[in-house]
Amino acid sequence: MVRVLRLLSAAVLVASLGIAPSAFATSIAALSVEQMVDASDVVATGTVRAVRSEWVSDRRIITYAEIELDSVSKGLADVGDFVTVESPGGVLDDGTMSNVEFAARYSVGERTLVFLCEKRQGTSFGTVGMALGKFTVKQDPATGSDMIVRFTLPYTQEFDARFVPNPPRPERISLNSMLERVRSRALLGWDGAPIPGVSDEHLRAINKLQPGVK
Repeated sequence: MVRVLRLLSAAVLVASLGIAPSAFATSIAALSVEQMVDASDVVATGTVRAVRSEWVSDRRIITYAEIELDSVSKGLADVGDFVTVESPGGVLDDGTMSNVEFAARYSVGERTLVFLCEKRQGTSFGTVGMALGKFTVKQDPATGSDMIVRFTLPYTQEFDARFVPNPPRPERISLNSMLERVRSRALLGWDGAPIPGVSDEHLRAINKLQPGVK
């Protein structure tokens, strides 16, 4: 029998980012794409090579995804690097579960676009805005080109990126258009506006500053 240790449900507004929310029952504070870029130490695409869940305390489980990077749009990382991305919650081999509904979910072999904030210097990252900072990269059946889909599930349901549903055609966003938006913002720099959960000091440290920002 599955033993549920805790349930964390985010009870805040649905975030838009200018992107269809896809499949979130809950959400967290809204951030624009530009804010997500500003808040990220690294923005990259990559392929998930391994996923594991572990105890980190008596009542806390963390899931780790090992991602091999294939492109980097912001930050000090290189193609071919492996990064470890943490998500709160998870399911252990014995069925013990820590359910966090808005955690980013990963499956082995999945190609993904991630907005990463450093948790431990050079060794581990989280996603900006939890599941908001992680997208599955899929082929758009209408065009054959890569598109991005933001989709997550609570740990009470199995996640397999092969079965992530396609957004309605008018709401699909190509990977290339998103990467162009990311690179443009990274090149332009931070505008000095505060971002929830990120100190101004850190934003200054990881971003170019727009003209006039002091």
